[in-house]
Amino acid sequence: MRTLLKFEIRKIVKKKSTIIAFVFLLALQAFLAFAGSIGTTYVDDEFLETHMERNKIDRANGIELSGRVIDDALLSEMKEAYAKVDWEDNRYRFSSAYQEEARKYAGLDERIRMWGLKKALMGGTLTENMLYESRKADMKSTWEYYELNEKEQAYWQAREAEVEKPFTYQYSTAYEYLAGMHGGYMICLIFTFFISIAMVNVFGEEHSRKTDQLILCSRYGRGKLYAVKIIAGSIVTFVGNLLFIAVTVAGNFFSYGIEGFQASIQVALVNFYSYDITVGETVLILMALLLLSSIMSAIFTMVLAELLKNSVGAMAIVIGILFGARMIPMPVSWGLISQLWNYLPINLLKIDEGFIDMRLVSILGIELTTWQFAPILYVSVIIVLIWIGRRNYINYQVTGR
Repeated sequence: MRTLLKFEIRKIVKKKSTIIAFVFLLALQAFLAFAGSIGTTYVDDEFLETHMERNKIDRANGIELSGRVIDDALLSEMKEAYAKVDWEDNRYRFSSAYQEEARKYAGLDERIRMWGLKKALMGGTLTENMLYESRKADMKSTWEYYELNEKEQAYWQAREAEVEKPFTYQYSTAYEYLAGMHGGYMICLIFTFFISIAMVNVFGEEHSRKTDQLILCSRYGRGKLYAVKIIAGSIVTFVGNLLFIAVTVAGNFFSYGIEGFQASIQVALVNFYSYDITVGETVLILMALLLLSSIMSAIFTMVLAELLKNSVGAMAIVIGILFGARMIPMPVSWGLISQLWNYLPINLLKIDEGFIDMRLVSILGIELTTWQFAPILYVSVIIVLIWIGRRNYINYQVTGR
């Protein structure tokens, strides 16, 4: 097994197409990860600051504000500072009133904008009560949108009771990007291209080069070789994905700092979500799901290529599923179909779509959220795919030669 495994891994990683695809896609991911520190900001064609300077200032302000409870006292301070700025002047960011008074609340401003209360803030009418009542309204509308039954609503009400209120502000920009579309979602999108290029030939190469007849009649040419190929493809996928994650985490930590692991998901990402979880824990869950789903995608690609005996066809299907999952809307009213649609990796890793899908899955009386059930589903799919692929591979007969 060790000899075969080394050989199969070497076959994958030494192919020119694999090397070129991996280097190019990793470079693309690295550029996107470090992009937050690249560039400059101009206002009316006049230089304001570099993005590196912007990040440094916003980080210092965010850390200073961290630990403050989001209540009337904090909101009053913010409104007083905002009242000193002439927001209608396009050059307000050059003013000392903005830089010294209002800018330090920029992180909290983003949260208020996310909650849809920016107009009330700018009008000076925003209160703590408005903030949390607005959140309750968002929760109710979200439950209605997902058409939750009474049991599901009772579950989320119980989870809501565990969420500490009033919320505490925490600077957490790096984790927000890692949990958002620039993190696990983008890695999944880009890395799927690598999977489609590298994994289609794990089984298909023997068929295309007409060496399958020799291999399949050898001592370990069926059952053992099949297992080795699956393991080799999974190892290459896992290690490659880890490198993508490492580059992405490094880029975001370099640009925005490492602070904010303990920020609540309600303040940092999704205000209406009723699970007591931090944004750092959310990132860890997303990355774990990314690794598992990438292995599932790799095995799917390998098995599909073996079933079709056509590498190009398998590659086209994998990429087609990837884009179809994002481009085809699936109405919630379609019930189970739309729920399963959100379990596709590219949808699940989109924080505001699959990850926070409020519909539950009940197993033996235990209610599981989308991100809790996904690992069970993915492992089950992996087992089924391996079984289907094995039956096809060990029963394959070379004909027509």
